[in-house]
Amino acid sequence: MLNKHFQETLHVTKAQSGLLQAAYFGAYFLVALPAGYFMDKRGYKAGILVGLCLYAVGALLFVPAASANSFALFLFALFVIACGLGCLETAANPYATVLGDAGGAERRLNLAQSFNGLGQFIGPMIGGTLFFSAMQNDGGGDQGAVKMTYVVIAVLVLAIALLFHRTRLPDIREQAPTAHAARRRGCGGSATLPAG
Repeated sequence: MLNKHFQETLHVTKAQSGLLQAAYFGAYFLVALPAGYFMDKRGYKAGILVGLCLYAVGALLFVPAASANSFALFLFALFVIACGLGCLETAANPYATVLGDAGGAERRLNLAQSFNGLGQFIGPMIGGTLFFSAMQNDGGGDQGAVKMTYVVIAVLVLAIALLFHRTRLPDIREQAPTAHAARRRGCGGSATLPAG
């Protein structure tokens, strides 16, 4: 919803709107492998912290983008936010599956994704009600409410990152050997039986 407001304020064309989509989804494509490599070396928790920090930085970049009415800066801010989200999803989804017993991995992942969907549904409604009512009262020309919104988002995300950093969670790294051993005990177990 806030991005739509920026698009209207900056008079974004159809071609530029395509660039917005490319920047957002291109970030997911570009960040997935580096994020996976980083988490292989530093662990899932570190990957989640990096994703949260990238998201906060991207949110703060919307402030100068709004002040300068700069489409290029807006595009870069959106790219940084999407890099943070890509890093978060690359880390959080597998982390949710390896925390706890293996039998409940699907339930944990589905629960986490249900909150993601709920937030995407409720977030725009809350944003429209709280933040744009003030702008309509001012004639819609003031960017102050939008800039303050992104500052508040950045502060909340950084607070979550700090809370996550202080929480004692297992430092789990890549589980490929364990997963490989489980596969050999499962469907491919017959291949490991001695012949004769």
